[in-house]
Amino acid sequence: MQHHIQEIWPEGMPRPGIPYSPAIRAGDWLFVSGQSASDLVTGLAAEAVVPAAFPYYQDAVAKQAAVLYGRVGAIVEAAGAKPEQVVRVNQWYVAGMASPDYRTGDLTVNNKRYVQEKNRYFTKLSPPSTGIGVRGTLVEGALVEADFTARLDGDIPEKVSAPGLPKPAAGFAEGVRMGHWVFLSGDLASDWKGNWGAEAYDGGGLNGLAPEARTGGLFWGDEPCAKQTDYILSRLSKVAEAAGTSLALAVKAYVYLADPSDYAAFEDTWAKWFPDTSAAPARILVPNVEIGARGCRVEIGLDLLMPAAAHLKKPVAGGWSPKSKEPAAVRADDLIFFSGLMATDPGAGLAAEAAQPPGLPYFGTPGKLQMRYILQKAKRIAEAAGVDLRQVVKATLYFTDLRLYAGAMEAWAEAFADGHKPAVTAVEINRGLWVPGCGIMADLTLYDPQEA
Repeated sequence: MQHHIQEIWPEGMPRPGIPYSPAIRAGDWLFVSGQSASDLVTGLAAEAVVPAAFPYYQDAVAKQAAVLYGRVGAIVEAAGAKPEQVVRVNQWYVAGMASPDYRTGDLTVNNKRYVQEKNRYFTKLSPPSTGIGVRGTLVEGALVEADFTARLDGDIPEKVSAPGLPKPAAGFAEGVRMGHWVFLSGDLASDWKGNWGAEAYDGGGLNGLAPEARTGGLFWGDEPCAKQTDYILSRLSKVAEAAGTSLALAVKAYVYLADPSDYAAFEDTWAKWFPDTSAAPARILVPNVEIGARGCRVEIGLDLLMPAAAHLKKPVAGGWSPKSKEPAAVRADDLIFFSGLMATDPGAGLAAEAAQPPGLPYFGTPGKLQMRYILQKAKRIAEAAGVDLRQVVKATLYFTDLRLYAGAMEAWAEAFADGHKPAVTAVEINRGLWVPGCGIMADLTLYDPQEA
């Protein structure tokens, strides 16, 4: 099936010395790697830099976003696509997490001018979107990175909106429907108004939460994340219904938690909505990120199928059994969505093969050891699905420390030495992942067209 997968390289675009493709065309899909205002050779592009002599005359985010979307436009055009065929955008904003004064729940991102540049590119429809604050990206000085997914089957996405629900402040679509696919924006437990100026005191201080998602914090057992998760899934179910489908046909969930201590409360609520793990969507669950509204602790986005395509959703059994409430992977038409993978052993936490011996801390490369183990686990899952791991077309890699990246890419280059190099986004979250010692979590998508 490799002949269905093609690397996209715009003419004249520099080729960095890493296993990288700007984008991958896989059948009717286009997956664009994380793009920033880098020149791909030395760091930030010259046209993205604010002159040191005039630091307040120009806005750094606006300049970087203009360079970013200039490159995205070239990549999309080289793939034979149009901006209006983009069905999902993920934005990774560099938050103030490096500051010793940073606390979970702080708001340190100003994305206003990024959104203005984004809307200059998406003039017809601002696609479903997720914006998350992270600690860092691979490019020194970069303030934002974004990746993109497009469908190139000839149709134009149809905007989906659920009546009566508060609309995103940034103006992007709640969701789009395209053929038998539905894509929903990352959603927060906000009404985009909050309690600013409200007369009633709810015990939680100033916040951007919808009234139905608030907890007073006045009694034992109050779990804000549980109530917010239920509120978000209720809203997403209404948007899915407006599109003509339901959460039962969700195939991939993108979940972000500001505080890892909210995991149990989130998971309990998730299980109420998806009680059968084998029928639940594949899921990436990322902790220690900044959520873009005060008081909001969780963000969730979904990819779904329409009822006519329900038979195209199949869980993948074998290769790995997650400890959390998700299948190892889900086949959805010509894609296989993996749940998030770390270098874990069910009985030991960080796998011994992925860890350096305590007495020999300088033997081996931690990033390489962990990524190699992750890819071995992914290979077993892929084999259980009857596909080759080299059919990976998109990866989002979350690091607790980007110093692990170089070693990780050595293992990545070994795994994808033959054939195409997948589209990749790599970002650094704040502090740790779910398992102590694990420094990398991988979110993988494979392409595997089925015979009609």
